[in-house]
Amino acid sequence: MLALLAGGTHDYLTMARPLLRSLEGTLHFSIDVATEPDHLALEGRQVLLVASDHHLQSGQAELLTEFVRRGGGVVVLHGTLAKWVESGEMGELAGWAPTGPAPVTELVVRADPSHTLTQRLGPEMKFTDELYLSEGPPSDASVMLRTSWHFTEQVVAYERVVGSGRFVHIGLGHQASTYEDASFQKLLHRVLLFAAGKEAAAPVGVGLIGYGAIAAAHATAISATSGLRLRGICDLSSERRELAAREWQVPTHSSAEELFDDSDVELVIVGTPPSAHADTVLAALAAGKHVVCEKPFALRVQEVDWMIDSAVSRDRVLTVYQSRRWDPDYVAMRDVVRSGRIGDLFYMESFIGGYSHPCDFWHSHEPVSGGTIYDWGSHYFDWVLQLFPEAVKTVSAVGHKRVWHDVTNSDQVRVDLTFEGGAQATFLQSDIAAAMKPKWYLLGTRGAVVGEWREETVTSRGPSGDLVEERLAPAESPARLKVMRPADDGSSHEEVLVLARRDENAFYRNLADHLAWEEPLAVPPDEARRTVAVMEAASHSIARGGRQVEVDI
Repeated sequence: MLALLAGGTHDYLTMARPLLRSLEGTLHFSIDVATEPDHLALEGRQVLLVASDHHLQSGQAELLTEFVRRGGGVVVLHGTLAKWVESGEMGELAGWAPTGPAPVTELVVRADPSHTLTQRLGPEMKFTDELYLSEGPPSDASVMLRTSWHFTEQVVAYERVVGSGRFVHIGLGHQASTYEDASFQKLLHRVLLFAAGKEAAAPVGVGLIGYGAIAAAHATAISATSGLRLRGICDLSSERRELAAREWQVPTHSSAEELFDDSDVELVIVGTPPSAHADTVLAALAAGKHVVCEKPFALRVQEVDWMIDSAVSRDRVLTVYQSRRWDPDYVAMRDVVRSGRIGDLFYMESFIGGYSHPCDFWHSHEPVSGGTIYDWGSHYFDWVLQLFPEAVKTVSAVGHKRVWHDVTNSDQVRVDLTFEGGAQATFLQSDIAAAMKPKWYLLGTRGAVVGEWREETVTSRGPSGDLVEERLAPAESPARLKVMRPADDGSSHEEVLVLARRDENAFYRNLADHLAWEEPLAVPPDEARRTVAVMEAASHSIARGGRQVEVDI
């Protein structure tokens, strides 16, 4: 049970309670509230969370100390500890006496990347909050967060073991914006589990199945993510196995079965061609492994359902590598839509392509790849379905085979979706488009967003010192995003968005957080299932000459 202790003139739990309610399902805690420690039946692995400015009464410090010694957890936020130590009876439990507060200001807070509670939070976070000052903390404490103040190093958060229990102090939480910060929410979630007795998770061993074009990027991201360790690579090709062994110094295997037999490998990344995804994922799950599947998840919804059912029945993690959810241009567009700045979204067009010969690898062979729809469509429909949460009601699609007859994929496909509320979305991918359409064209009831392709070049010097210019493919640069909003005189206000830097390795950091702390998956398999369902319905429509397919996706 999670017990909340409120009281005093400033009830910080008023701000914290919505966050705690949102975490309740993940924490597996029921919540009880009281105004004094002795109003709660504190016992066992219960966690007491305190966020208020009340003083402890006589005997309450001993009550809390004994509760922790028996195995309970106490987590105190913001100025709680400063008020408590004024009684002079909290030395054994807290071992530290902060003073203050300093004025509210922006604080640059640094997380210890090696501490189990602050791994993957990022090296620096910014909070506008109060800071309680003091030297310390106690020598037996483990510091999680620090900040600088007047050229001194200040402790923001620490934890320590007392008897069989745990005490945690987080000196933030005066401002509502702190509780709304994603990093603070993650930290509080982890701290509550830690205080309840959850042990630090050991790094998870990861194996790659298939060492093709994208595998090195997976290996690089895994190696850069704390909590994950690359333990093995499997590929049918001896040349690729030799290359993998040289690049990563891990065991290599000629079959998936060999990789599954390696007890150091607890999670596998399935990077086989799409037509083989389902069989490989099911075999990995049957072997007791967690699984990340490359996109597209599968070619048929039935295959997806088999995989999801198998993962659920075996209590294994299953997710899909929808890595472009973190593309800076998409993130900026998504944030505009979700903010309500352009009103209710009701229409969207999206495009990818140009005029160029398709590759001759399996990507261009429909029986293996699933067809043109399953290529960029795996990303574009994932984007669309994140922006339009309503159910898809109809799907229609048309494919063209007009120029590139040496490959089996369509030269061009267009897919049209209608949603339950009447909104529409269109996706066009073409290898025979001599003129480019915008990447995205969105209309809302109070504005619009246009994503324009950029023509960028990379310049360098050749072997003889001459200038070399390499033109990037449009998809290799983020789009230039414009937000258009109507003006009173009938014209439009135009704002060009400044894009944030890519959140590198965000998919794998989230996966490690999920495995270690049960934090929600960024890409639950049910969401990837919707994308496959749309693509499969579009394939059926093409096979029927573009006839509309009724669905409920």
